[in-house]
Amino acid sequence: MAAEAKAVQQAPQRVALLAGASGLTGAALLRALLANDDYTRILAVTRRPLLQDHPRLANRVLALEQAQAGLAGQRCNDAFCCIGAPQARRGSPAQLKAVDVELTLGFARAALALGATRFIVVSAAGADRRATRPFLKAKGEMEAALRELRFANVDILQPGVVPGLREQMSAAALVELTLRPLLNPLLRGALASHRAIAPGDLAAAMLGAARSQRSGIHQYAGTILQELARRGRDAS
Repeated sequence: MAAEAKAVQQAPQRVALLAGASGLTGAALLRALLANDDYTRILAVTRRPLLQDHPRLANRVLALEQAQAGLAGQRCNDAFCCIGAPQARRGSPAQLKAVDVELTLGFARAALALGATRFIVVSAAGADRRATRPFLKAKGEMEAALRELRFANVDILQPGVVPGLREQMSAAALVELTLRPLLNPLLRGALASHRAIAPGDLAAAMLGAARSQRSGIHQYAGTILQELARRGRDAS
């Protein structure tokens, strides 16, 4: 018993840093992090206070642009980034660059300053800085810039569509929300990367990527995301 108690006392204190906890995927990820014991503390950065309380949750209310200064003195092991521009696929190039590129990179630099050795981020299937579509171009620029930072490990998740109820959705978007998941069985081979994935599944995949502990920079898309999601749902 004494040996077991000593082992518990010496267990590493792991801290997760999370941005985007008020969004669909970020909120699902926060629930997953709190439901499992992978991390002894979850440090969530939000612009507005989160409407939940948990002994392992530390909510820091500040703009992400101020994250590095506002989190000075904190430490973390893994950083999870779920931020993205509102109505991202229809956003203007300026909106996309400000959020999906500059804000994401600012958060990544803050995570590095806090000691993070792993960065897990949501990108998009087809991301390419040479793409003609502004959304895919912004995601591609973000991915390229992340590769230039000093993270030992980066996990880039590239989902197709992440369906969910959002503010100011058009009638066409609501119809797509219903029909898009029904197309998944038809998207095979190279098209599998464009499959819809639920926010909860994407969140589980992010946790699964963290648990895989793969070294270096890796991209995940298509059916691999569901494999990661299964890993993320396993009890820790």
